[in-house]
Amino acid sequence: MNKNKQNITLNIASLESMLAKKTLDLKPSNTADYPSLVGKKGWQRLHPDIKKRFSTEAYKAVVYQGIMKKVCASFAGKCLSQICRLIGTPLALHTGRNIPMQVRVYQDSKLGGMTWDRLYYFPKKMVNRVKSTKCIKADGQLVEMVGFGFGMQLKVYEKQTALCFESTQFFWQLGQMRINLPDCLSPGKTLVCQKALKNEKFEFSLSVTHCWLGKLFEQVGIFEKV
Repeated sequence: MNKNKQNITLNIASLESMLAKKTLDLKPSNTADYPSLVGKKGWQRLHPDIKKRFSTEAYKAVVYQGIMKKVCASFAGKCLSQICRLIGTPLALHTGRNIPMQVRVYQDSKLGGMTWDRLYYFPKKMVNRVKSTKCIKADGQLVEMVGFGFGMQLKVYEKQTALCFESTQFFWQLGQMRINLPDCLSPGKTLVCQKALKNEKFEFSLSVTHCWLGKLFEQVGIFEKV
């Protein structure tokens, strides 16, 4: 039964991937130019596999699969992930160890960026889908949108040959109006890093730390391209 659920979910994700992108080889209008965002010196220090993934392959549809070695959340984090279901599912709903996972990356025709569509296969749970889209806004800033106009502004940098994305501002975009959220009303400082491993695999790590509540979420996993 669980296998059938996974197959159905993957088929849905595959269909959305095909519908969302106009073509595999055309760069969407708002895709990030990562070499420019990171800077020349930082970009040169990145591992070649990371540079490839975020330059020549940055706007191509791709599928990654792997194991999330740990998916952790504090009590406050678990509460927040449930509340955030009101705007979609921007956060993992459950916790666990060695969770199978698949990530599909494809173009978003509405926002003009790249959608990261993540599927967590928690034991004895419905497939947990977490989706967000990275794109460049009119002011040149890289943002990640999660649904209903909510998103976070990101800075991108190199750290010990890994590529890191760090939140600098959470906001709510309502038409042409953008409302910046105070730190206390945001999930907290979000840091995502990709570190190259052997055989073209990479380590993904995520942490979210609130200014009052401390660390809410922590995830670490190993992935490879399908």
